Amino acid sequence: MKNNNVHEIFESQYRRALKKATAEGVHRYDRTGVGCKSIFGITLEADVSKYFPILTGKAMFPKTFNTEFLWFINGETNIKRFQDKGVSIWDAWADENGDLGPVYGHQMLNYNDQGVNQLENLIEALKMDPDSRRHIILLWNPVQIDKMALPPCYLYFQFFVEGENLNMFALQRSGDLFLGVPYDMALFTMILNYVAAAVGLKPKTVKMEVVDAHIYDNATEQVKTYLARPLFHQPTYRFVDDQIILADYKRGKSIKCSVAV
Repeated sequence: MKNNNVHEIFESQYRRALKKATAEGVHRYDRTGVGCKSIFGITLEADVSKYFPILTGKAMFPKTFNTEFLWFINGETNIKRFQDKGVSIWDAWADENGDLGPVYGHQMLNYNDQGVNQLENLIEALKMDPDSRRHIILLWNPVQIDKMALPPCYLYFQFFVEGENLNMFALQRSGDLFLGVPYDMALFTMILNYVAAAVGLKPKTVKMEVVDAHIYDNATEQVKTYLARPLFHQPTYRFVDDQIILADYKRGKSIKCSVAV
C-alpha cells in the first residue's frame, strides 16, 4: 500500500493497512508458530508538526514509548529500564540477566563494537552539511546478528532537511501491525524530535515503510474489535526533557492481545 498524502491522518492510513492485510494478506506459518497474514510493503506517514501519531480507537500507553526511546538513545541492551517502569515488551526475549545482546541502541552508539557513534555523527553532519544525502543511521549488522536476542526490525533511518524543517524516513523489514507498528511510529516521532532539537530544526514528516507487514492469527478478533470503534482527533504534544507530553489524548479502551514470540 502506498500513500503519499501526508495530510491524511495517520490512524486512517493505519486502519487501511489493517483492512488490506485482513482481506489480501498471504497466510504464513512464521517462526513464532502462531501464524499470520502478511502483505508486502506498506507506507505510513504523519505531519508531526501538527499532531502526535497515536491510535485513538484503542488505548496506547506513553510510558511504553517514552521508556523505549530513552533505552534506545542511551544505547542500552538490558531490560532493567523497562522493568523499573513496569513495561514488559522485551521480557520474552531477554536472557536470565535481562540482556538482549548488541541490539538497536548498541548499533546506533557503538556499531559493531567499533566505537562508531552513528547518532553523534548524524547530528554533526546535519549541522555541517544539511543538504547531504548521507544523513543515515544503519541498525542492521550481519556480523553481530547471531549475538542478538532478536534481529532488528528497524533497519535504517534517513533524514532530509527541507528549509527549517527536518524529515525522517524509517525502513522496517518486519512489522506486527496490531501490536508493534503503532508504537514504532511513536518511537520514530520521538527520534525525529530529538534530532531536530539537537540541530535547531523543526520536526516535520515521519515516513515509515514496512516490507513485511503482518497480523498474527491470535490478533484476528482484536483487529475486528478495533476497526469497529470510532476514532478521536489525534492529540497535540510537546517534546520536553526527552519525553512526549500529550495534550487532550482521547481514546478507546485497551484491547489486550498476546505477543507472538
